[in-house]
Amino acid sequence: MAAGTQALAHRGPDDEGIELLPSASNAEYCVGLGSRRLSIQDLSPAAHMPMKDPTTNNWIVFNGEIYNFQILRDELEKLGHRFCSRGDTEVLLRAYSEWGEACLDRLVGMFAFALWDARKERLFLARDRLGVKPLYYYTSSELFLFGSEIRALMGTGLVPRRLDTEGLASYLAFGAVQDPITIIEGVRSLLPGHTLIWEKKLVETREYWSLAKVAGNPPETDVPGEAAAAVRDLIQRAVSQRLTSDVPIGVFLSGGVDSSSIVAVASAVSSKPVETFSVVFQDSEFCEATYSDQVARKFGCHHHKVELTEANLLEEIPQALCSMDQPSVDGVNTYVISRAAKEAGVTVALSGLGGDEIFAGYSSFRFVPKMMSFQRYAGWLAPVANRLGALYGANETNKLSKLLAMADNDYCKGHPLFLSRALFLPGAVQTLLGRQAAKNGNLLASRNGAGLAERVRNLDPVNQVSVLEGLTYMANMLLRDTDCMSMAVSLEVRCPFLDHRLWEYVLPLAGRLKLVPRVAKPLLFRAVGHGVPEKIYLRRKMGFTFPFEHWMRNGLRAVLERELLDPGPNGHIPLDAREVANVWKAFLAGKTSWSRPWSLFALKRWVAHNLGVAA
Repeated sequence: MAAGTQALAHRGPDDEGIELLPSASNAEYCVGLGSRRLSIQDLSPAAHMPMKDPTTNNWIVFNGEIYNFQILRDELEKLGHRFCSRGDTEVLLRAYSEWGEACLDRLVGMFAFALWDARKERLFLARDRLGVKPLYYYTSSELFLFGSEIRALMGTGLVPRRLDTEGLASYLAFGAVQDPITIIEGVRSLLPGHTLIWEKKLVETREYWSLAKVAGNPPETDVPGEAAAAVRDLIQRAVSQRLTSDVPIGVFLSGGVDSSSIVAVASAVSSKPVETFSVVFQDSEFCEATYSDQVARKFGCHHHKVELTEANLLEEIPQALCSMDQPSVDGVNTYVISRAAKEAGVTVALSGLGGDEIFAGYSSFRFVPKMMSFQRYAGWLAPVANRLGALYGANETNKLSKLLAMADNDYCKGHPLFLSRALFLPGAVQTLLGRQAAKNGNLLASRNGAGLAERVRNLDPVNQVSVLEGLTYMANMLLRDTDCMSMAVSLEVRCPFLDHRLWEYVLPLAGRLKLVPRVAKPLLFRAVGHGVPEKIYLRRKMGFTFPFEHWMRNGLRAVLERELLDPGPNGHIPLDAREVANVWKAFLAGKTSWSRPWSLFALKRWVAHNLGVAA
């Protein structure tokens, strides 16, 4: 257990603790709780974890922040509770003793926690509604393990270090393994908005909050002005609560709509200049310095610019890839800016993550509804699509192959959003997995999330995209990468746009309030954008990304070719070496996106680092 806790040292360099709790009714087992703490609220020893409630003898380990903890504390004090610390962990512990599992309905925050209920002799685990904080678990006939990272579970020596074949297929399909499966066999991720109870060696999970259910609620209004006023109040409250900290705090500023809006609100409610951080490049096509500088000047921020070159990236990549808890096609950008923020002296940073999903910022909000309309006729085109697939290559993944896949009967049972987000299409995944695919049958049976598609089918098309983007791309890539890459340098990232109260209000609103021609995120603009320079909202969306296309053809080319064209044994990575090489050659020929060879490179590096296999 100590080894597993030590594996989380980067997440909590300020304090550590382990408690072994014997069972009163069964001498055959005991419960061990381990914690590593990054001190943010109450820096004193009184906030040490694992923490015990002396009244109930319950114990808790907790990762995250409860932003309304002071409000809950006041309410609990009125009910007779007395506190020994000033932070949110003890508030959470006492909230459970007062309200039981129903305490989750009162929490505003990002959290993953495990609480030992001494009276019931059971473990109660919970993950926040939108999945900002991760929570993994492993079960066997005699064992139940849980933790904030898969690497911590493997660090105990009790989890076999074997790739999960379904998880590998999921990674190839989307560039990130889709919850609840993971890249490691036997390890599962607790879904966002879910609880887990371990009692007498039995595990039971339950959903307590759902994006799909929230989106199906009746809207509060149909009037744009009323909606904007309510959203303004919700964002201001969300930002204000996330600025509460006993340590220095900053804001990531890309110069885009979301981060600029967060800076505008933070500057209005903060009593001192906001510390902002941007990554800049020499490549003007990707550099947003002009916009981030303008926003920083407008709001009087203390602005930090981190310049990144090819040479810098070559130095950063090894450590960034080693920081991934699961392989990902993304995340290096978050590592770079998180490290810069930490080195500048902040321990907490606000991010605009979630703004695209809730306010319809992606291009998918425009073209996926069109794909949905086309989907009902796509089956008629199957014979033509099959002939074209044979002509152009059924195993390719590009715009044409995605269009042809619309006629696939299997895809028609799912949702076009999954097709739009596909990294490798099923034929390409099967080809890459080679013998492993033949051995395991249909590894991608759940690739289209048929259950998710059914849950959103009756929603407004724009709101369907919001829910599915939030449950897949946001939860399984953006949030997972942000958590592991920021915590790798002991930085906590807070996301005001992921306040569940904001989602509960905005998700049910009609799609036409969130999507209009020529204006990005009109509802957000009406709510808080009037103080932001106009060109920020009117310019073309860039997204926070790096010029990988250029770098991979130049300074990074030798590094990738060494990995991808190595004909040697792949060890624990059951990929067809010839097909991996074909992906690289297709990229060099301009026939496929940089993200596909990069995903294979990141996978091989992750396996080599975490499974001890030379890739």
